[in-house]
Amino acid sequence: MTTPAAAPEPLVELAEFAEMTSEIEQTRLDQAIADIRGYCGWHIAPVFTETVTLDGPGRSVLLLKSQRVIDVASVTENGRELVEGTDYEWSEDGMLRRRCGWTDRYRGVVVEFTHGYDVVPAELVALVFDVATAAAAVPVGERREKIGPFELGGATVEFEPHQYAILDRYRLRNGPA
Repeated sequence: MTTPAAAPEPLVELAEFAEMTSEIEQTRLDQAIADIRGYCGWHIAPVFTETVTLDGPGRSVLLLKSQRVIDVASVTENGRELVEGTDYEWSEDGMLRRRCGWTDRYRGVVVEFTHGYDVVPAELVALVFDVATAAAAVPVGERREKIGPFELGGATVEFEPHQYAILDRYRLRNGPA
C-alpha cells in the first residue's frame, strides 16, 4: 500500500498574487498618467513651484511649459534680475512677454514660477481611470507601441478620439519651452 504523496507547494501564494496584481495595476496607472502628461507636455497637477533655465527665444514672447501659471516669483535674463511690470509681463497661459525682446542666448533666462491645478480636473481623473482600466484588459506582455510602420514592445497607451478631445484642452498649445 502506498501512502499518498504530499501535495506540492503552490506555485504562487494568494498573498503573493495579490501583491503582484497590485504592482501591475500601479504600473498601469503610472503609465496612464505618464502618457497623459507626455501628450499634454506638462505635469498638469498638482500645483508646485519650479525654477527652469531656458534658451532665450530672441523674440518678444517666451513660452513656459505650463498652461496654468499661478505666479512668477522671479525672472533673470543673462544674470540680471528683471522687474515684473517694467521689464516683462506674464499670462496664466504660460507666456512671458518682453517688449524689447528676450535674449537669444542658450540658457539665458531663468524663471521661478508656480503652476498647475491644485485639484486634478474631474474629466482627467475619469480619463486616467478609463485608460488604466483599458490597459488592464490587455494581457501583460501583449501591449505594443507603434512607431511608424514598426511595433515595439512597450506600455504606451493609445487614446480614443473622444479622449484626445479632453486631452487637447490641457495640451500645451505653443509647444514646450
